[in-house]
Amino acid sequence: MKQVKFSARTKTSAAVAILCLGASSYAFAQVEAKVTGRVHFDARNISTDLNTSYDRDSASVGDTFEVRRARIGITGSINKDIAYEVVGNGVGGTTNWIDTAFINYGFNKKAQVRAGRFKQPFSLEEMTSSNNIDFMERSYGNQMAPGKRLGAMVHGEPMKGLTYGVSIFQDGFNEITNQNGLGTKQAARFTLNLAEMNDIKDTVLHIGVGYTGGESSVVPVNSGNTSSAADPITRATIVALRSENRGQANVYRAQIGGDTLRAATTTLSGTTATTVGGLGYNQSANNAITINQKLRGVEFAGARGPFKFQMETFNSKYDAKGTAQNLTTNATADHAMGVEVKADYMEFMYNITGESFTDAYKGGNFGGIKPKTNFMTDYGGVVGNGTGAWQVGFRASKYSANLPVTASGCTTTGSCATSVTSGASNIGSRVQNAESAKTNTYALNWILNSNARVMFNYAETKFGHNIVMLDTNNSDSSTTYGGATDKERVFSVRTQINF
Repeated sequence: MKQVKFSARTKTSAAVAILCLGASSYAFAQVEAKVTGRVHFDARNISTDLNTSYDRDSASVGDTFEVRRARIGITGSINKDIAYEVVGNGVGGTTNWIDTAFINYGFNKKAQVRAGRFKQPFSLEEMTSSNNIDFMERSYGNQMAPGKRLGAMVHGEPMKGLTYGVSIFQDGFNEITNQNGLGTKQAARFTLNLAEMNDIKDTVLHIGVGYTGGESSVVPVNSGNTSSAADPITRATIVALRSENRGQANVYRAQIGGDTLRAATTTLSGTTATTVGGLGYNQSANNAITINQKLRGVEFAGARGPFKFQMETFNSKYDAKGTAQNLTTNATADHAMGVEVKADYMEFMYNITGESFTDAYKGGNFGGIKPKTNFMTDYGGVVGNGTGAWQVGFRASKYSANLPVTASGCTTTGSCATSVTSGASNIGSRVQNAESAKTNTYALNWILNSNARVMFNYAETKFGHNIVMLDTNNSDSSTTYGGATDKERVFSVRTQINF
């Protein structure tokens, strides 16, 4: 990691002043800057009973090479107590290039303030960097966690072994996701390391609790289906899960119906025909849906020497509501839908080469394992003088979802177009695929040195009942385009560097 330090005093040059981020001509500023980045390249083989599908929306069930992450940025500090980070993301679906960008005021280590885009305080698994997670992908519960969001946070370590973080944030980069309030979602996390508090050496006894909740808005869109005509009904996804190890997308999905789009109409004036409207794919509704989420988590980790046990539980409740309009008739209806999803995992890790997990634990989180001997001992030396660090691991993970709550409930693979108590109807609302699944993941990791790692993962998933590929079928239960399956096996390999 290359580190550059700058200092500027009275009447310093303009160039150095710029590097000192605007320090005045009479102020002293010490700016530290470090280049940081990571590249994770994956290869994946997926085995199911599904048939081959050429539809673009079913890409998640195919064997693939993938640049999972490619990030580059700068981290550093100003006068040591003001830290900053700006990192860009070279891959992914978002049009906003920024991955993280924040300022951290650390004048008081017990009560620091952070503002910008950063990881919201929730979940041991989420707070562990992707460079250091034990398995290639995080568990089902993590898919419901907020992750990196725009907001502000107070955090710190008020006493040895105790950490906390409390934040307000919004979903997404734009105003519509935040409604009319400032930071309409909140997150909090508190952790204790009982071993550190009681001076128990070479041991971690970590417990933690987390919460995130609040409202955000989303604009429903109509189908991206490429195997049939565009659907006039728009929908907003409340929650969607992908099977672990980057398997099939939407193995469970709950959606609330939104506006019904206007179909094409043709009018004649004499011999002249005029067509207005018309349906296409991925068209937005006029009215937004409000989603209120309450997510609670409990975490535990115990480590001694080369052994580590870790587990978390997640309980997420979603209440969605909004006004849906038929844009052809202008009739309106109140839609409402409630969903509860629970998830948990437990994992075991063992460092075959003897490295201690205690050395990697700091501030309520696990960092990277430093090998006792690097596979390459020096930049000009002979490869093979060291073994690097080797790990084996096992994780058991699962999720379960209830039937969404409308006035009369839903079926597990169909629509929720049932009357609600107000007399309106939830036209277009639906739940799809399996409301439960269990996954066992086996891991073999080779840490060449602190900046390079190779990972091998094999995951077996058993779904509660048969699932199909969504957005490729004319109906939820159709097997015309892809078949159906109740199991999945994924083998994947990752090569990564980070600096």
